[in-house]
Amino acid sequence: MSLGEIITDAVKYPFSDITKFLIVGVLAVLAGLNSIVYPNGDGNAVISLILVLISLIFALILSGYSVNVIKNAIQNSSAIPDVDPVANLVDGIKVIIIGIVYFIIPLIIAFIFGGLTSFVGAGLNHAGAGIGIGVIVSFIVFIIFAIFETVAVSRFADSGELGAAFNFGAVIEDAKRIGFLNIILYVIVAVIILLIISFIVGLLAIIPFIGVLIATIILGGFFTLFYYRGIGLLYASA
Repeated sequence: MSLGEIITDAVKYPFSDITKFLIVGVLAVLAGLNSIVYPNGDGNAVISLILVLISLIFALILSGYSVNVIKNAIQNSSAIPDVDPVANLVDGIKVIIIGIVYFIIPLIIAFIFGGLTSFVGAGLNHAGAGIGIGVIVSFIVFIIFAIFETVAVSRFADSGELGAAFNFGAVIEDAKRIGFLNIILYVIVAVIILLIISFIVGLLAIIPFIGVLIATIILGGFFTLFYYRGIGLLYASA
């Protein structure tokens, strides 16, 4: 599939089953429950803590659910997967583990390289330039590892085995097979589409609480199904 075909398929996908679309949207609401109830962060501390824990659990479920969306796309299934809270929660925890492993390396590199460039820049009386170079290099490293992490999650979705995500040689080869540029272009186009949808749906937020609730359901459901459907198709089409 071409990038255009992938985008078109992914955009249509959430609307293939409105009931499941709304269910996923409700999961997104529950994943952001604390910020919806206390948007200014000024609520009761105990209640806020409880809401944060609830939000965390449902965020993990939603993350695990996205793995199933990727898997269906890879298997060329047009069906929107059912929500399985327990299985999705377990997969969500595994996705977090994958993210920690793939982003701890760029964090270490950014810390070390940022410190070195700042030190050298300061020694040459160009501290600002040194910091600037460190930021640019760190950003590039994060982009590269974000691509690897995306491919790793796709490999996990495809095989069902956590170990597949940590076969670093295979992850790099898959990234090359798909194409770094293709992945970056997909993310850019996806972000543009999501910004447009966010602007349109965001108008509902004018209505106090109910408007925010409806907007979150629509945006959360659309983002999860659209974005991860595209990731799965991209992984399978190369």
